[in-house]
Amino acid sequence: MKTTSLIFLILFLSLGLITLAAQETETNESTPEEVVDEGAEDEAEEEEKEKTIEELTENSDLIEGLFTFYRDRKTGEVRLLLSEDDLDKEYLYFSYAENGPPESGWLTRGSYITYNAKLFVIRRFFDHIEFIEENTSFYFNPDKAISRAANANVSHSIFFEKKIESENEETGQILIKVDGLFLSESFIPIAPLPNPEKKPHEVFSMGDLSKDKSKIRTIKNYPENTDVRVEYVFENKKPYISGSSALTDPRFISVVIQHSLIAVPAEPMQPRFDDPRVGYFGQEVTDLSSTEAVPYRDMIKRWRLKKKDPDAALSEPVEPIVYWIENTTPVELRPIIEKAALTWNEAFEQAGFKNALQIKIQPDDAAWDAGDIRYNVLRWVSSPRPQYGGYGPSFLDPRSGEILGADVMLEHSVISRQIREGQTLGDPSLDAYHFQHNPEVCTAAFHAKNEFQFANFALEALGATTEENQRLLEEFIYFLTLHEIGHTLGLSHNFKSSYLHSLDDIYDPDKTYSKGL
Repeated sequence: MKTTSLIFLILFLSLGLITLAAQETETNESTPEEVVDEGAEDEAEEEEKEKTIEELTENSDLIEGLFTFYRDRKTGEVRLLLSEDDLDKEYLYFSYAENGPPESGWLTRGSYITYNAKLFVIRRFFDHIEFIEENTSFYFNPDKAISRAANANVSHSIFFEKKIESENEETGQILIKVDGLFLSESFIPIAPLPNPEKKPHEVFSMGDLSKDKSKIRTIKNYPENTDVRVEYVFENKKPYISGSSALTDPRFISVVIQHSLIAVPAEPMQPRFDDPRVGYFGQEVTDLSSTEAVPYRDMIKRWRLKKKDPDAALSEPVEPIVYWIENTTPVELRPIIEKAALTWNEAFEQAGFKNALQIKIQPDDAAWDAGDIRYNVLRWVSSPRPQYGGYGPSFLDPRSGEILGADVMLEHSVISRQIREGQTLGDPSLDAYHFQHNPEVCTAAFHAKNEFQFANFALEALGATTEENQRLLEEFIYFLTLHEIGHTLGLSHNFKSSYLHSLDDIYDPDKTYSKGL
């Protein structure tokens, strides 16, 4: 019995030793591999963290200007290099649509998205960088004690934040990835808002923004501004409405938007406050330190004009307002457009300025395009489904009301005799939702085009001569240009001027040509 028990004990211990040995062998075989993997992963993470700015940008193109960008040559990824001087500093943001179908809403070529530039700052918060839009709608008198309560219950907007990718502690330089800043809707909403008066199945839908297909097309950098042009691609796999012929495929729609980051003027222009009897566009500002019944400090939108000779009754400006006629404009119409634009100098002379406004022609081989915000351009486009006949936007510095840039959009359809969409007069696409419901949209060009079309048919029916037809064309282009440039000078409509002449006198060219109609 004892012998049997001893044998079983020996067998049990032997099996235990064999099992333990096997476990140790398995442990010895697997543990080093796992340790190596974890160690390699830690080293890889540490190596990634420790990459310098130079290492991260060695395969990238340097794009210098107001801001410094690096763009990876292989992936196209964009990084922003910031210095200490770039932080806690005010900048302006402006955007416009370079291209888009009418189904995109107001995002057709030349359409301004931000009429009043946004004021923003770039700030550091520990290991993150924040882009913050400041509120410019209120004013506090700095001489009053209540000014210490400025910005109480007013929210700024943190529209983008990103973790710092690399930092040079000696130079203070910071590197961050900014694809997300431009390829998202951080700066502005891109897709149009739905029409609340219609059901979803009754209107065209662009669908959702595609992160994979959207791309930064170009970055153009200058000392005072950086222009980033982005193609946003929207996908709607099963659109209920197919849209117009302007869409190649209604499932996939591209809209090109230009984002402009602008240095603020070193010295803000002295603002001029609005007088409602005149009729200016402007920036709304409320004085929250005032006790007046109308505590408004609305600043009118105007160009910064200074006399070369301040003592002269009539002087040329230090810097004139220069407009360029885009090289897409029909050659035969350029003299008419130039003459109409320069007529505004008669008004500036009454204000003491000689040759305040100048006109130049964009060369056919110009190295810049009309989207370059350094140039004010009288643009000429031809669209399959025009959203306007003429359109004169400008954008301003919200701190002062100073106009920083302007364009005039003129649509080729206004002189076309082609009958579209089965209509005899006009283009029904112009009778769109934003025209019916947006009081800020000017429809003067739309109605003038209808009148021009009607007059064309009337002259043809009456057997008019070529000279009479030409005169009608010139007067129409003259009116259209004069009107839209007026908007870019900051002026809203003055319909009381319609009462300048009696019903009999409006047919007297001696009076209408000398004083206007």
